[in-house]
Amino acid sequence: MKKIGDMMNQTDIEDMKKESIYALASQKHIQAFLQSHHLQPSIMDDYWVEFLDYNDDYHMCLDCQSLESCPKANKGMKKNLVYHDGDIVLELESCAYGKSLEKRRLLLEKFVITNMNDDLLLTDLTSLNIVKNAQSLSPNGQYALGNILKYIQEPSDKGLFLHGEMGCGKTTLLAGLMNSLAKKGKEIGFIHFPTYLIDLKASFSTGDNEYAMDKLMKVDYLLLDGIGEENVTQWSRDEILLSILSYRLLNHLPTFFTSMYGYKDLKKVYTIKKGDEIRANTIISKLKALSIEIMLDEGKMKI
Repeated sequence: MKKIGDMMNQTDIEDMKKESIYALASQKHIQAFLQSHHLQPSIMDDYWVEFLDYNDDYHMCLDCQSLESCPKANKGMKKNLVYHDGDIVLELESCAYGKSLEKRRLLLEKFVITNMNDDLLLTDLTSLNIVKNAQSLSPNGQYALGNILKYIQEPSDKGLFLHGEMGCGKTTLLAGLMNSLAKKGKEIGFIHFPTYLIDLKASFSTGDNEYAMDKLMKVDYLLLDGIGEENVTQWSRDEILLSILSYRLLNHLPTFFTSMYGYKDLKKVYTIKKGDEIRANTIISKLKALSIEIMLDEGKMKI
């Protein structure tokens, strides 16, 4: 036999449930769900918990301004009521901010080997001041930008070699190009070459294959940033850089470069000692075969 206290508790719960369902039925988003599936409000009696959960989640999202301000444990996700085969279930899906985060994640996954920060990898050409104010660029700057925009529309085996002083925009411009190619589903390698060499040498003792040369050689598009600025040794020049250039040239894989030096000065950089001229000439010959040299003379630019 049930105790009077238990019966009272049960009655209280039933009354609370009725009041809750009545309140839920007045919510416009609940009404919209019921109407879209031609359901009567009475169905909430069987799915009270689901409707409560959905309603609470809906109101948490209502005034959300950004992913950072999301109060939920699983940020960027929202609950949706789904009606299928006579049953109502709650499903999780990405909200508008979550979809943006997912889009960002999928784009970054296209950079299969990189030692650059995410902000640089996510460079959008259309948002750059240097692009918006293209008419104010020098002839060289306009030529570089024109080649980049043309390449996005008409990719070819031959990449670009941008050189100029620090701050002239060479890395950012080519980062924007790599970003555009990644958006097309291409796999990208984007590395700061001097740092890569340090990491590669360290990986020999750790066994870490994150910086394996095989990835650099075979990736769809490769951007080597800062070549000539590394600590040049016979190992870095002949076994690493020359091997990468030779493989990519042989296999018609587009390769891009930035440097503080043009082809002519790079020949001096890669001539380590007397008698190295042949090796240095080989490097320059392959760079010329792989890319179009463009000097940026913009000085310090507001990107």
